Amino acid sequence: MHLLNRRPKTVERDLDVLSSIDTKGLISRRELMRRSALFGAAATLSTFGGVLSAAGQEASGKVTVGLDSGAFTPILKTFAPEFKAASGIDVDFASYPLGNMYDQNLLALRQGTARFDVFNFWPNFVGDFGPFLTPLDEVGTLDELNFSDIAKPFQQLNIYENKIVGVMIDGDMFINTYRTDLFENEQEMATFKAKYGYDLAPPKGYKEYRDTAEFFTRPDQNLYGHVEVTSFFVYAFFINQLVQLGSEKGVRYGELFDEQMKPKLVNEIGEEAIRRYTEMSTFMPKDLAQAMPWDVGRQIFFDGRVAQANWWTDMPKGAADPKISKVAGKIKCARSFGDVTILPYGRAMGIAANSKNKEGAFKVIAWMQQSANANRWVAETFEQSLMDPWRNSMFDDPKSTFPLQSESGFADNFASVSKELLAAPKAYLDISIPGTNRYLSSIMQHVPRAITGQATAKEALEAMAAEFEETTETYGRDRQIAHYDEYRQRMIKQGYWS
Repeated sequence: MHLLNRRPKTVERDLDVLSSIDTKGLISRRELMRRSALFGAAATLSTFGGVLSAAGQEASGKVTVGLDSGAFTPILKTFAPEFKAASGIDVDFASYPLGNMYDQNLLALRQGTARFDVFNFWPNFVGDFGPFLTPLDEVGTLDELNFSDIAKPFQQLNIYENKIVGVMIDGDMFINTYRTDLFENEQEMATFKAKYGYDLAPPKGYKEYRDTAEFFTRPDQNLYGHVEVTSFFVYAFFINQLVQLGSEKGVRYGELFDEQMKPKLVNEIGEEAIRRYTEMSTFMPKDLAQAMPWDVGRQIFFDGRVAQANWWTDMPKGAADPKISKVAGKIKCARSFGDVTILPYGRAMGIAANSKNKEGAFKVIAWMQQSANANRWVAETFEQSLMDPWRNSMFDDPKSTFPLQSESGFADNFASVSKELLAAPKAYLDISIPGTNRYLSSIMQHVPRAITGQATAKEALEAMAAEFEETTETYGRDRQIAHYDEYRQRMIKQGYWS
């Protein structure tokens, strides 16, 4: 063999480790090696090695908490000593990459011995995780979780077959963060009114959103009218356009399927939603517009290059922190454009059904849900925690929840707008049925094709619809109909689709 064709010793070692792992029937050895060929032995070992090797380990008296790295692990680790002092229980925090949340957790849930007793996940994974999660009322009571203090929309998440299998620890919600030095500038206001014929203000509908974004897009000044994600989290921003447009038209906004699980995508509303999403991408930096990552989008706002952002609530939290933001003291919040409150992603915590210490796991969740503890996590600096508020008490006492921003008055502004959004008569909750990961992946794959001109809006929607059908057939149409009807009835019962 020529030297150039030899694998490095580290690769050979990783392949040897992969080939020697007992997969416990969780994943075929062929699939494991196929992934190593596609993604590299080291990456595959990182994703699956720990999960598979943990299958043979015995549970200890400790509670192991799994968290996606970056967002929460640094700050939550600082609370482990306090939790032990309060409960006598040792807690180990184990982290996994955000992008591997689905694979890591699903594999861990299916093995004989739990890798995590309690772990965090996106609520839209509940359809797949549900069979392997412990209904919380089998271990404790909702009162112990102070469940009634959780804002109403967040109470409607993490339900599998009408049982609550998780509770929120991060309240993602779209809110508009805008620059007061631009929107409240007298000269800007006069110029805007002369051009568009109405007063400059945070947008209430799509027309105002589009006009204000166009108005503040000034590449020669390194200033842009808005920022949205057009890469990995593209689903959240596309669904916002789809939902708001559906509400405008008076239909059941965000109803992705009919009663027989046939996709409701290839229609005028779907095409217009993609057109709007594509149009808005022209009011962002050209070099990033077609593939804007979530972390870069947030950073360019902090750098003072963006006038407004209809974004998750971590945007104003970070933008108000003078340690990392050049626009601190120059921002306010307003309702996201449109009349529907959008709650994409977020994070919940649940107890693995294969945990040998469910009581300890429940105590961890209950301790984390105590308002005093939860408020402190949200109150920590942006660098320490990306947690967004999810409890009514967090908004009722904004100076406690947001001490860094209380003096400027921003905390009160953020809290009052958030309470208005959470109390809105219309809200959109992510679907959480089996296969949701695959349905959303289709959106995340094909919407960018339309943005970049690789496909027309109709072609992108047709491709999504075809893949939706494949996913439905894979999981079983009758099964999917039953799960989607549970979701539909939840939306109807709350009056969100009225």
